[in-house]
Amino acid sequence: MTETITTALFYLFSASAIGLAVALVLTRKILRAAVWLMGVLFCSAAFYVMLGAEFLAGIQVLVYIGGIVVLLVFAIMLTSSFELLDDHPSVFRRTIGIIAAGGFFAATAAALLYTKFPVKSYRGESVSDVTKIGKSLLNSGPGGYVLPFEVISVLLLAALIGGIVVARKVVDKDSEVKS
Repeated sequence: MTETITTALFYLFSASAIGLAVALVLTRKILRAAVWLMGVLFCSAAFYVMLGAEFLAGIQVLVYIGGIVVLLVFAIMLTSSFELLDDHPSVFRRTIGIIAAGGFFAATAAALLYTKFPVKSYRGESVSDVTKIGKSLLNSGPGGYVLPFEVISVLLLAALIGGIVVARKVVDKDSEVKS
């Protein structure tokens, strides 16, 4: 691909990811939020393809879109999640949420501003060797990916717990069980 096409695709996927993320945050329908999340994750997989990391793009699609989003959709469709739409958080909970979001934004901005990201190109190397990829995933030394591998496993565990929380029955004040 030429540099012009690559730049145009980058801006297209960037604008799409930002638009889908805004739609994800602003929607009141949980199923639509899952669909918007799937679009954002697909855009990030496209970024991986543009960087020449096709294996990571495939993992992105399989693990996140194929696993987590499908889990969310099943949890939403198999439960009556109408109670979640009428949730009106208190002022205290909203304040805590705004503070947490601001803190996360500040930490992310600081990490992006003060970190030097080395640019590596894998286009000349043979990255399709599954044995080499597997050894890199389990290597704890420099260039190893044990920590990100474990973070992904914790993320999948958190998604499973989130699915259980969404699927649980809500006990009403009158001790009635809503399904």
